[in-house]
Amino acid sequence: MFETIRWRCYAHAGDRRSAERVVGRIEKLLPCPFEIVGYQRYWKFPELAELRLASPLACSTSEHALLTTLQLAWKIATPWSLLGSEAGAPHEFEGIASANVSATFSVVGIEWMEFTITDRPEDTAAETPA
Repeated sequence: MFETIRWRCYAHAGDRRSAERVVGRIEKLLPCPFEIVGYQRYWKFPELAELRLASPLACSTSEHALLTTLQLAWKIATPWSLLGSEAGAPHEFEGIASANVSATFSVVGIEWMEFTITDRPEDTAAETPA
C-alpha cells in the first residue's frame, strides 16, 4: 500500500519560520496536510533551505497512487520528470521539477522539488538515502 508521499524541496527560506510559510503556501493549494520532517540549509547554495516533507496518500494500487500524486504535484509545478521502478514489486516512483530546467512553480520561493512514493513498508523506505 502506498501510504505517504515523501517530498523534498529547495526553497528560499532564511529560517525554519520562513520554511513553515512555504509549507503553508503549499497546503493552501492542496487538500492535504504536510508535515515538515526535516529542515536544513542547503550546503551548495546557502540562500536555499532543504525541506523534507511528508503528506498522506493511502492508495492501494500503483496506478491510483501515481495518478493521485501527479494531480497534487501538478498544482505545485509543471512539468515534472518521472522515474519508475522496473516491473514487479515493490513499486517506487519519483518525480522532479526544477526551475532551472523550465519548471514553473505555483508556490513562491521553491526552486527545485522531488516526490517519492513507494509500496515498501515505511520503516525500510525511510532508511533509503535520497
